[in-house]
Amino acid sequence: MEFKSDSELIELRDRYGLSSARKGYGEFKGYSLPESFSKYQKEIEDLEVYDDDVWVTSFPKSGTTWTEELVWCVANDLDFEAAKVDVDERFPFVEFCMYFGMDDPNDAIPYVRRSIEFVKSRPRPRFIKSHLPWELMPKQIRTFERRPKIIHVARNPKDVCVSYYHHVRFLENYSGDFNLYVQLFLRNKANYAPFFNNILSYWSRRSEPNIIFLKYEDMKKDLRSILLQVTEFLGYELSEDQVKTLLHHLSFEVMKHNKATDHSNLAAFLKSKGLLFNPDGEFMRTGTSGSFKSEMSPAMIEYFNRWTEENLADTGLEL
Repeated sequence: MEFKSDSELIELRDRYGLSSARKGYGEFKGYSLPESFSKYQKEIEDLEVYDDDVWVTSFPKSGTTWTEELVWCVANDLDFEAAKVDVDERFPFVEFCMYFGMDDPNDAIPYVRRSIEFVKSRPRPRFIKSHLPWELMPKQIRTFERRPKIIHVARNPKDVCVSYYHHVRFLENYSGDFNLYVQLFLRNKANYAPFFNNILSYWSRRSEPNIIFLKYEDMKKDLRSILLQVTEFLGYELSEDQVKTLLHHLSFEVMKHNKATDHSNLAAFLKSKGLLFNPDGEFMRTGTSGSFKSEMSPAMIEYFNRWTEENLADTGLEL
């Protein structure tokens, strides 16, 4: 693969990725994020955390929504009626405000525009989602002053890159092509990159009793085993009938057509604000492992494989 220079990539990222809701990008403790994160970084750093919080963390497009729904249902006695509430409201995305924060506080659904305030207002036990690396999580988590349950889910980088490309075209105003996005991803210019630094920041702490590390591919192969593992980690028990019922609820076809988990409410809100740039996109597309094979060239795949091998050497993690 031939790569553009870093300066060229930054210029092209700005050309094809900015909007009225995103004025630029910045670097925070070595991670690429929208520059608006600077307005919220201290508030997240100082966020009051409780031991009974439950956090789902991940690099974007790694099975986050799937894991959120699993966790929430287990911890709420499979209350499928209550689960009809949008997952972004039940399981708020703490740094959501850095994407779509708006000047008018009455001009947005609160868990988007005022996501940090919304997290603070939630009744305990709170369920919280974040894509932030360990280094940017609240101080009380990093110092282990508080030990909320943290469920981290990771996915192989080739599928993440493909899925994230379609995501940013759908919801984040990216209008460049796939080849450029691959370079942004590999050269740490995509949001939340560097990819491996992000996930390894959790992998290296997986022995902590309040942290569990899952892999999307394992969920695809044997969701039942992962479900039982998470249930035990959270301190709950499910009957065999409950396990079967929840496995059906968590199937891709059910999730894809579930208005509470397909992020259609977010898409409708963004469309109303002129911020949905690809209205034909889908938040949940295929839900498969290995879909990169139909979109990546052999040269790209080979490069990703070498890149993965180099970055995971001596870590014990396989993706």
